Amino acid sequence: MNSLMKVAGVVSVFGLAACASTTPTISPATIRGSAQTAPADLQLLCASEAQTRFDAPANSVLPTSSRPGPTAGTYAVDLKLPVGQATCVIDDNGAISSLAQL
Repeated sequence: MNSLMKVAGVVSVFGLAACASTTPTISPATIRGSAQTAPADLQLLCASEAQTRFDAPANSVLPTSSRPGPTAGTYAVDLKLPVGQATCVIDDNGAISSLAQL
């Protein structure tokens, strides 16, 4: 019984060591390149409009990135279509000024 308790103690020590974690290293590729992105609701409005205009299947258009747009108060949203890509320019009020398939 005494040797069984020793084995159990060694196993529990190794089990605790396996649970220890190290601090992950963050690579520059995982850091967001632009500090200002379009709010999620505006990105989804662009995706929804692209789905309608390009007659894409439901839930098949996805926003992939966004950045400040060409004029103040606008955002450019990049979209992935089932076939190809598109760019949408939308303002803070949700008005789409352009939607172009690339």
